[in-house]
Amino acid sequence: MIISLRLRSTLLLLAKLVLVAGAFWFVFRRISPAEIGRVIRQAHPGWLAAAAVLFIVSKLVAARRLNYFQRAVGVELTESYNLRLYWLGMFYNLFLPGGIGGDGYKVLVLRRTFPAKTRSLVQALLLDRVSGLLALGVLFVALGWAVPLPVPGLLAWRLAASTAAVAVLLAGAWATKRWFAAFGPTYWRTQALAVAVQGAQLLSVVALLLATGTATQGPAYLLVFLASSVAAALPFTVGGIGAREVVFLLGAQWLGLDATVSVGLSLLFYLISAGVALPGAAFGLGEAGPKPADLA
Repeated sequence: MIISLRLRSTLLLLAKLVLVAGAFWFVFRRISPAEIGRVIRQAHPGWLAAAAVLFIVSKLVAARRLNYFQRAVGVELTESYNLRLYWLGMFYNLFLPGGIGGDGYKVLVLRRTFPAKTRSLVQALLLDRVSGLLALGVLFVALGWAVPLPVPGLLAWRLAASTAAVAVLLAGAWATKRWFAAFGPTYWRTQALAVAVQGAQLLSVVALLLATGTATQGPAYLLVFLASSVAAALPFTVGGIGAREVVFLLGAQWLGLDATVSVGLSLLFYLISAGVALPGAAFGLGEAGPKPADLA
């Protein structure tokens, strides 16, 4: 069984790496890597630092949101311990993609202290991801009003999308109370935090736009970024790399943006996310679970 699990993990990693390689082959056939490198090298370091700070803020808020989900089912962790475990999970997701991943590791650690809460922990992590996707959808619809999308009947599409976004949020509240009752009281609070997380990441991309001297069509670049975030959340690549770049390229072509700058923004965002996640390696918490001092 151990060998088969290791083989499965290895094959999964290889499949992801093949997809990443294929994605970059697709992108670099259409854009010169040298030109993308020029965009990255010429980025203003001050604005890059601002983008990194805003990304860190988004992760701090995201960790707090996850702790609300966990506390809803009786997993009472201090904010400090939860933050360290969250950061270690980020490191696992980006740098150890062939294993159980960051979310799986969190469950593995916490079930040692809360053995009866395994199912609830999985539900908390699932709803945490879903709330993030809902926030992406809401912001995508909102930005859609500021971008002249090349589609017929644009006003009708905008009204329909806005109505759908409100309906999905309300349906989410009903479904949470109906099937995940423990999380019902936290729904609107955690959803607001999810919007704050994605909003901070949008501001991070604004800083990257300023770093690259891209002063025009800002809302369109942000719209493409939101679409790329959905693609990056799918478990088909390593930390979303490759998937983001393909979406940025196709989105730039569709909206008439500078494709080189667009892909350069995507790579800069990945480099920032990797740099922020790297310190998570220092939080080697072990698999014994939180100590009494780590419980709220």
